[in-house]
Amino acid sequence: MAENDRNNRGRSKKQIMIVDDHAVVREGLTRLICAANGLDVCGGAQNAVEAMKILAAEPVDLVIMDISIEGMSGIQLTEKIKSLYPDLPVIMLTIHDDPVYARRAFRAGAGGYIAKDEASESVIKAIRRVLRGKSYISDRIVQQIIAARASR
Repeated sequence: MAENDRNNRGRSKKQIMIVDDHAVVREGLTRLICAANGLDVCGGAQNAVEAMKILAAEPVDLVIMDISIEGMSGIQLTEKIKSLYPDLPVIMLTIHDDPVYARRAFRAGAGGYIAKDEASESVIKAIRRVLRGKSYISDRIVQQIIAARASR
C-alpha cells in the first residue's frame, strides 16, 4: 500500500507540513492553508530536525518549505525527504527567485517552486496542482528562465 494511501484513510483533508525558520511565515501559511477547502496543516517546523520528526510521527500529504532553513538547506532536506518518502510531494516557497535555485530544487525532487511574494491564491493553486501530481513554478520565475535562455 502506498504511503499516501495509508495516510489518507479516515481523513477528509490533505495534510500539509510547513518548514520555514520564521514563525510568522508558518503562522500565515497555516491560516491561508486551513482556510482553503480540503486542506489542513498537520505541523510546522523551523528546521530540518523538527521536520523529520514530524514526518516520522504524522501523516503528511505534502511538504511546503523554504530553501533557507537551519541545519541544512531546503534543497538538501528535499533530497533527504524524497529518499525516505519518494511519493511525498514537496513545494519550495522561497525568496530566492533566481532560476538556478529552481533548477536545483526540481533536481532534488521538488514538485513546485513558488516565490514568497506571489499572491496567496498562487500558493493554494500550487498546492492543489502538486497534490494532483503535476509541477508548478511561479510565472515570474518562468519569465526569468525564458529571459536567461534568450540572452545566451
